[in-house]
Amino acid sequence: MIEKIDVNHFGCFSDFTWNAEVRDPSNNIARFKKMNIIYGRNYSGKTTLSRIVRALETGSVSPRYAEPSFTITLSTGTVTSGTVSLQNHDVRVYNKDFVDEHLAFLRDEQGHISPFAVLGQENKEIESEIERLEAELGSVEKQIGLRYNYQEKKKEYAEKQKQVTKAREELESKLIDKANKKPTGVKHNPLYKDVNYDVRKLKADIQVIRDGGISPLDESERSAKVSLLGETALPDIRKRLSFDPALSALARTANDLLTKKIKPSAPIQDLLNDALLQTWVRSGVGLHRERRTTCGFCGNPLPADLWEKLGNHFNKDSLALEKEIDSLLQKIVREKDNIRNFATVERSGLYSSFQPKLDVLKSSLEAAHQIYEASLATLECELGVRKKDIFSERAAVSISNNSETMHDIMASINELISKSNETTASLAEKQKAARDDVRLSEVSQFILDIDLAGEDEKIKKLGTLVTTAKEVLDEILAEGNKRTDRIKELKTQLRDERRGAEKVNQYLGHFLGHGGLRLSAVEETDSATYRFEIKRGDSSAYNLSEGECSLVAFCYFLARLEDVETKGKKLILYIDDPISSLDSNHIFFIYSLIENYLARPIELTNGEPVLDANGKPEYRYEQMFISTHNLEFLKYLKRLTKPAKDHEHFLLTRKERSSAIGLMPNYLRNYVTELNFLFGEIYCCSDQGNAARHYHSFYNFGNNLRKFLEAFLFFKYPFFNSERSDYDKRVKMFFSDGTNSEAFVQRLTNEFSHLGEFIDRGTQPVDSAEIATVAKFVLKKIRDNDKEQFDHFLLSIEKTDPFC
Repeated sequence: MIEKIDVNHFGCFSDFTWNAEVRDPSNNIARFKKMNIIYGRNYSGKTTLSRIVRALETGSVSPRYAEPSFTITLSTGTVTSGTVSLQNHDVRVYNKDFVDEHLAFLRDEQGHISPFAVLGQENKEIESEIERLEAELGSVEKQIGLRYNYQEKKKEYAEKQKQVTKAREELESKLIDKANKKPTGVKHNPLYKDVNYDVRKLKADIQVIRDGGISPLDESERSAKVSLLGETALPDIRKRLSFDPALSALARTANDLLTKKIKPSAPIQDLLNDALLQTWVRSGVGLHRERRTTCGFCGNPLPADLWEKLGNHFNKDSLALEKEIDSLLQKIVREKDNIRNFATVERSGLYSSFQPKLDVLKSSLEAAHQIYEASLATLECELGVRKKDIFSERAAVSISNNSETMHDIMASINELISKSNETTASLAEKQKAARDDVRLSEVSQFILDIDLAGEDEKIKKLGTLVTTAKEVLDEILAEGNKRTDRIKELKTQLRDERRGAEKVNQYLGHFLGHGGLRLSAVEETDSATYRFEIKRGDSSAYNLSEGECSLVAFCYFLARLEDVETKGKKLILYIDDPISSLDSNHIFFIYSLIENYLARPIELTNGEPVLDANGKPEYRYEQMFISTHNLEFLKYLKRLTKPAKDHEHFLLTRKERSSAIGLMPNYLRNYVTELNFLFGEIYCCSDQGNAARHYHSFYNFGNNLRKFLEAFLFFKYPFFNSERSDYDKRVKMFFSDGTNSEAFVQRLTNEFSHLGEFIDRGTQPVDSAEIATVAKFVLKKIRDNDKEQFDHFLLSIEKTDPFC
């Protein structure tokens, strides 16, 4: 069933949005129902609307319209102006296009009438087989057979499609958010510097990760790469760490001096026995010899042979050894200074990726320095002891010689410096690689967080279910098509185009009593086909009146609903204005045809209605639309048998820029005269605030007021005067109050309902303030003349007294 129609551009419709326009008094969105009555004046868009629906029948849009754009919402989905050719719908539309296509003879005597066939003479065997096949096809409404099974499997297939689509959309939403969402999306992460990153690139990254088995980086790896991304190019470090350790040589020399044996020429035993005394004496020699003749300590005169005795004790060998020790001690001091002033490199001079290792190496080097200095201090200490007791040799000293370790550490630091310098030349390339690694690490973690493998497996399983459901659906469809094709083949054996003409004649002659016109099926002389002719008596009928053309056309439409291609189908019917130019008698007959052959429920032979699976009366149609411009025909349409609580009345109006569909006002739905409608239009125009929304009412005010006054005043003053205008006299009698009120009303009705004598009115905007003033004046005059009638006018349109 059709639920609603949105029209962006088609004929007199422009930017029409159903949800915004078609609402009930509670502001709920209304929808088309099973039975729909549509009223609209000429040029309000009735035929345009029927052409939109007919596009569902023909599978194409009328070529009369440039750039058509509309959307039809069905209970099974949506169809747009661009997709009508892709679907099949059981729709039949009666409108001008139907008449032009099938009944060109009514417009042109050289035109044709399309023949059609209905089932011919009975053939029990064929009909029995058709019945059997139809029983196997079954019915959706009765919930039996292949059609019902297909409908149920179609629902299952649609549900599974919905599930897989939902799963895909949910996953796609997660991917899109990861790629683009602020501020967490990859696109917005300043580390990656890719403002064009989108879901396509994310999917490419996911494929790279899966192909390469890439896992998320641990925190230390990620931190190192992030630090590299923050690096700027550093100047090269030209100096290198260098140190030539002398510890080995110093140790060998020190051990030689420590173990060297010397003896005095004439030793003084006291000095040999007391190393401290010996040191004291040797120091005193330097303070007294050639300087003093008396002892600087006790003041006694120095003996004449003192220097000779001491010289024999402190001989050349001891003095030479002492000098060698002093020289070696000086070398040790210089070595200590060298190690303390050892050139190093600042960590800030290296790229951050090398700094942690540099810190470790520098710490190791510092520890090695301490060991090295401790070894020098040991040598220094031992040499000092020997110097103090020059004649007592000492054992060779054993020290920790880590010169090789220091050399290796310095070589490693120099290697780091070289690598850091090399990084400057390839920094951009390494940063790009680091940026890719960090991004892929984040995407890899994202894959784990959302369990992408599980999501893919879920979608795959759902897709398998969809495929299986589609295979089942196609199998049922194939079985149904076999039976449908067989039924068509059997019906072809029964089809009889002559009976199509007889069916039209049944409506024309028997039911409508229009025996003068009939449709004749004439066999072509050169083939076994037939052509249809309209005859009056035995002669071809030409110069048909408009009323006769409409009669023939509608009866032809009714008969085609029983042709071999249509009979048995539940149709969406759209009947557009079937009573153009008909007199009142024919209007009733058209209503009777619709009521008896289309609107009434299907009945059993005993007159009881056939019930569907839900216990409701079953109708011949799936959905029906009937539109008209004629209020008398609308009066009859209100009497049609309608599905309980499944029918609606709509009003088509022409606004400033577009036609619009809306729910029919209660006064037009409930009352059968145009007088109520016209009174409602005048009431609407009495409020200037309605001008924007109800522009068409203000635009048509002159015509509406004139028609209302013609009818209203005629019943108030039912006289006839052949010498002057009855209407003008009635207006004067009703509005005359000693002022120019009557002239004011006459001017507005004339100027606003005619352009021939007031051509300048066509170039001016509608004066809503003037219209509102006149509308209030007319309402006030009716109220003053007959309050009771005025109150019942208000009651009919469900409005309140505007003057209270």
